[in-house]
Amino acid sequence: MKVWIDITNAPHAHFFKGVIRELERRGFEVLVTTREFDGLTQVLDMLGIEYISIGKHGGATLEGKLLASTERVYKLSKLIIEEKPDIAIYKNNPEAPRIAFGLGIPSIGFVDNETAIPQNKLMFPFTNRLIYPRVIDAYELLKCGADPNALRGIDGIAEIANVYGFTPNKEVLKDLGLKEYSYIVMRPEPVKANYFNGDREKSILEDIIPLLPDLPIVLFPRTEEQREVFEKFDNVIIPEKVIDTLSVLFYAKLMIGAGGTMNREALALGTPAISTYPGRLLAVTKWLIELGVKFHSTNPIEVATKAWEIIRKNSMYRKHIRLIMSSMENPVDVIIEEVERLAYSSDLRSYESLYKRSYEEKEYSHEQKF
Repeated sequence: MKVWIDITNAPHAHFFKGVIRELERRGFEVLVTTREFDGLTQVLDMLGIEYISIGKHGGATLEGKLLASTERVYKLSKLIIEEKPDIAIYKNNPEAPRIAFGLGIPSIGFVDNETAIPQNKLMFPFTNRLIYPRVIDAYELLKCGADPNALRGIDGIAEIANVYGFTPNKEVLKDLGLKEYSYIVMRPEPVKANYFNGDREKSILEDIIPLLPDLPIVLFPRTEEQREVFEKFDNVIIPEKVIDTLSVLFYAKLMIGAGGTMNREALALGTPAISTYPGRLLAVTKWLIELGVKFHSTNPIEVATKAWEIIRKNSMYRKHIRLIMSSMENPVDVIIEEVERLAYSSDLRSYESLYKRSYEEKEYSHEQKF
């Protein structure tokens, strides 16, 4: 049986690498498709994942996004018609669901960003099984067209999958001239994302850097404009090529990010993280703050003050974070379970019956805990 996985963002490569390995181990044939965006194909190369690249990101404008997405749907559809996969899997993806729906391919999607409404409206109505962190209000998903019988909540975050089977490697630190636990990692705002509504001209990180301890900062810009801004700081190191970011995060003293994924990857690895995202916070971000494993502020002085505290009490913060993260559900296990359930059902209708019964049992079990 052939499973098609469409990967459209660099973090999704890490999210799906464990899924790909587990599917292949179970005898499934896996077809991976992708696009050109933010070093994504280089990340896939680094991870040793074979893929077919079709299309590219459309940039920050609505016109560019529409044209790029339309072109990709057309070209990708031709490939999928030829390949004839049995199941489609994707994460926060506007193109693969429409193709799968149009070709009658059962689909499994994962979503953890309820604020990306335009993207979600293009994904949810066409997705047969929608997996999501349970802390997201299901009503937010239903408003974007999700079928209530398709929903499966999990007690965890996507980034648990990103670090599945991860082994840290100090070689990347040698390349950057760093020692473990002696530096900070930073990631600026996702200025090209359709859900971003903050300042696209200036990053809050520009005002935070001068207030931090005198430590090296490894910064991963999203655009050339961001690169030009941050390379002016003497203590900022900007990698010239795609590197093992998970190892960099693992050995960091602290992560400060104006986005989301790298913050949560840091936490999944046991590294403290501070969010400076300027817009509406995701449900998973609020949850992590409530659990006491993440701090959020857009005030440079507050961020710097917290950073100094975390650096002084680093081992205490790491211990607490790892305790919390170890109790979370892994999306890899859930996705594999759903694929196997679908693969071994006689048809989609019988699968829906199996799923609904399983979902009700899980919900009942969850309620009994409280």
